[in-house]
Amino acid sequence: MSLQVKGAIAAIADFVANGIVTAGARERAATAFKDTCGVMLAGAVEPPAQMAQSMAADEGRGDCCIVGTALKTSPGLAAFANGVAAHALDYDDMCFVSLAHPSCALVPAILAAGEIVHSNGTTLLDAYIVGFELECRLGNVMNPRHYHERGWHCTSSIGTVGAAAAAARVLGLDAHAVQHALGIAASSACGLKENLGTMVKPLHAGIAARNGLMAAQLAQRGFTSSPQALDGPQGYLVAMDSEHATLDIAVADLGVRWEILETGVTVKLYPSCAATHPPLDALIDLKRRERFIADQVQSIEVEVDSMTPRLLIHPDPTTGLEAKFSMPFCAAAAMVYPRVGIDTFDIEHIENPDVQSLMPRVTLRANEAFDQAAPLSQARVTVRLRDGRALSQSADGARGYPGRLTDEELATKFAGCATRTLSQSTTALAWAALGDLDKIADARELTLVLCS
Repeated sequence: MSLQVKGAIAAIADFVANGIVTAGARERAATAFKDTCGVMLAGAVEPPAQMAQSMAADEGRGDCCIVGTALKTSPGLAAFANGVAAHALDYDDMCFVSLAHPSCALVPAILAAGEIVHSNGTTLLDAYIVGFELECRLGNVMNPRHYHERGWHCTSSIGTVGAAAAAARVLGLDAHAVQHALGIAASSACGLKENLGTMVKPLHAGIAARNGLMAAQLAQRGFTSSPQALDGPQGYLVAMDSEHATLDIAVADLGVRWEILETGVTVKLYPSCAATHPPLDALIDLKRRERFIADQVQSIEVEVDSMTPRLLIHPDPTTGLEAKFSMPFCAAAAMVYPRVGIDTFDIEHIENPDVQSLMPRVTLRANEAFDQAAPLSQARVTVRLRDGRALSQSADGARGYPGRLTDEELATKFAGCATRTLSQSTTALAWAALGDLDKIADARELTLVLCS
């Protein structure tokens, strides 16, 4: 796969269409599928998801599943509605290379494409992997400038291209058609960080899933795009303020080195912005070890890397969506409540007087020393108690990070998520189907048990 002969985009397209993935990579992808189907089921009852479902059912005609409901719609609108549901609670996984939530766009696009062509489970997993790998390579090229400095939300801006690659793999596009799918997706990518903490954030995932699938479907029909749509002088990299101007580093090791194995997928164990997770782990560990209660807390100081304050932009949240991007709320909630779960972000828990009293005494500041490590991984918390004691705890990553997720944690999270929409018996069937995803002969076997 010589770049001099083929060019970077052609090399990427060849990988998407023909790349041979490893068994280890499929195992990681299977974990992501399990987790994402769970958070889709949990998110399906949230207001943004229900609005998307209503629109999809009204405007779409087809027999693709809207997860967590009995509704059917067209493939594109199923991908859209399921993408919104997957990201509605901000409980879906993260990737610290692409700086995106990869699975909330990849899995809905893959499921809808799989329903179209009745793909087997192995094809679904391989599609996830090529989409994930492409997103990571684009993240390496485009970040940190694209995300950190310019305000693009990578879940959508990079996720659209990843979803197009994944859908193209499921639909069986050849490398020539994949090139056009990626070019179409490049003109369909979007997503602004200014909308973090609003319903538009999960909308980004739905748009990415729908637009990625649409790009692959159009390319399948012969729709064409510029061969330089990604890296031309007025292309995707330039328009989106990429850190680097070429895709060379994106393709140098495609199919040789697997980011899904080296960096992995980060499963969230708290339904809030990933930037809150290392501080939450530290606070919960400190509280458990030192055995203090919220009434004893005078103040909480949270030190983080310089990216985190640009994400946690709601110091005084008034909605559950804002609270997910509020360090004062998350820290106070960790002190007041025995656990931080989905219901923690209900409005009555935000308005709890004990939480409201403690929030103004939480400070967040950037520590440039933490910028030397992976983004959103380092934190130090100091809890000052009324008796004069100052208790500190550091975090290097959080629970759920690659290598720090147990099978029991994943199963417990899935059950808690899925039973928001499915019966316990159907939840068990869904978990079993996902456990044997590589043995499924038709994607509809899986979507059947994901519909209530």
